[in-house]
Amino acid sequence: MARRIGIIYCQRIQDTSCVGCAKCYKAANEKTFEFETIEENIQVVFKTGCGDCPGLVLPRLDLQKVVLDSLDTGFDAIYFGTCVKKATALMNCPMNLEGISAKIEEKFGVPVFVGTHDY
Repeated sequence: MARRIGIIYCQRIQDTSCVGCAKCYKAANEKTFEFETIEENIQVVFKTGCGDCPGLVLPRLDLQKVVLDSLDTGFDAIYFGTCVKKATALMNCPMNLEGISAKIEEKFGVPVFVGTHDY
């Protein structure tokens, strides 16, 4: 069985400095960087934007869960893309990654990871 993951990207960066999340897909498909410790196959079941500043991540994930439930699938982990990690560290993104990660883990019962690659 595959580990089903969702990736949250920075809505302001995607398709500007990282077109189509290709770097995240490459890292997941090749099990490199943040994915290298995963033993099972990886299946990216969704990617979604953060909801733009100030970050409406939870409503996005609620909607994503409804869609996945209608498709008889789910997710086992959430990854904030490296773009989100960089935006919060370098570009004054107002998202509190530690706080929102804890809320996601509590609400959806899955682990949350920050960062996907080092490309």
